[in-house]
Order: sequence, then structure tokens, then C-alpha cells
Amino acid sequence: MGAALIPFDEVLDRLTRVFRDEGYEAASLANLSRATGLGKASLYHYFPGGKADMATAVAERSNEIFREKILLPLLGPGEPRMRILGMLDNLDRYYARGEDSCLLGMLAMGGSVTLFQKQVRAGIEGWILALARVLGEVGFAETDALQRAEDAVLRIEGALLVARGIGDAGPFSRTLARMRETLLEL
Repeated sequence: MGAALIPFDEVLDRLTRVFRDEGYEAASLANLSRATGLGKASLYHYFPGGKADMATAVAERSNEIFREKILLPLLGPGEPRMRILGMLDNLDRYYARGEDSCLLGMLAMGGSVTLFQKQVRAGIEGWILALARVLGEVGFAETDALQRAEDAVLRIEGALLVARGIGDAGPFSRTLARMRETLLEL
């Protein structure tokens, strides 16, 4: 298959993998080109602003996918406790049992944080607010629900960072297991 036949979503998937694995600053144009199978000129055709446009596109797409796979099921119909437990299961799959880094976390590190703050903020705040809403349905007061949701997101994101840093997905798996036991305790 020639590079011109690669669907745009596949290009974004491949770019996502590079940014997720290397972060923004370490991702070279050569690596991005190699990963997509597109020459640098083709990449600039799709992303005139270069690497920053590529990372912005994958961050926005990542937020859309996260919304579809995590937030919509969380906010959907059904018993609130089951939706929260389902969120934890969906997160386990979404982050490949802790093997995949959080793209937004990787983009928020280093000197690139201000470039992607809008996307990072939208993703994180959307997740916290959605979880807080469902925790409120479970019976937590608004302030407690918001604090629990923020704490849960911090724990999950922190566990992903630690898992990546030590090259072992165990901290992520253990964090999700503890959250299944403690997140819903009144």
C-alpha cells in the first residue's frame, strides 16, 4: 500500500503512537515521517504548522476517542455504580492494561505544556466533571463528589506515569483494583 492510500485516521493513529511513546519534544519529524510512512512534505501538506499541528490534531482526536469510549458510557443509562465500575474497566482497556501512556500526560510534560494546555485542560476537566456528576448520582455531596473525582483522575494519571517510568504496568493495575474497592465507599 502506498503512503497516499493511508487513511487520515490511520495517520493520526500512527502520530499518536509516536507522541504517546516519545512525548512532544523528543518526537522528531524524521520519526513522525517514518511512523506514518509519509514524507515530510506530505506531513506539512496535512499539517502546515508542522509538529505542533500534528500534536494538536492527535490531542483533539484523543479527547474525542476518550469521550466516546470512557465518558459517554460513564454518563449513559444504567445504575451509577455499575457505570463507574465500567469506567474503570474501560480505562484498563483504553490504556492497554497500563502499557500505554496517557497522550495528554505526555504532551503536558516539559516545555510544550503551554502549546497543548487547552486540549489537556479540556480532557482532564471533562473527565473530572463527568465522574463527579455520576458520583453525585451515587449519593455523594457535590463538593465530595468533585474531590473524589479529582483524586481518582490524579491517581490514575499518576499510576500511568509511574508505570511508564519503571517499565511495569503493575502500579496502574493495582491502582484500578484499589479504586474498584474504595471509590464508591460512602
